[in-house]
Amino acid sequence: MDRVRFFAGLSALVCAAGCDGIPSAQNYATVFGRVYDAATNAGIPGVEVAVDTALTVLTGADGTFVLAPVPSGQTDVIVSPPDGYRVGAQPAPFSALNGDHVRLDVPLDRS
Repeated sequence: MDRVRFFAGLSALVCAAGCDGIPSAQNYATVFGRVYDAATNAGIPGVEVAVDTALTVLTGADGTFVLAPVPSGQTDVIVSPPDGYRVGAQPAPFSALNGDHVRLDVPLDRS
């Protein structure tokens, strides 16, 4: 029984020491939204969405995406449309603050 308590205590200490350097989620912003066909309103899967070209995701089957953790400050979002689509205008840069949840829906036009 003493070995069980020892390893339980040791595990708790290791976790506490290892987790100390991880910043809280409130130190970052989250950008989420949907990329969709402007004519049909259908979500478009597989669209690359990037924040300052450092953090990149692909939209899911329904066109939705989540980018996190996004550092606070001036943020540029770049949408790279798939073949057959074009972006009417790239999303405008915005300022993200710690803890923000920024919704960004992007319509694409057929080319």
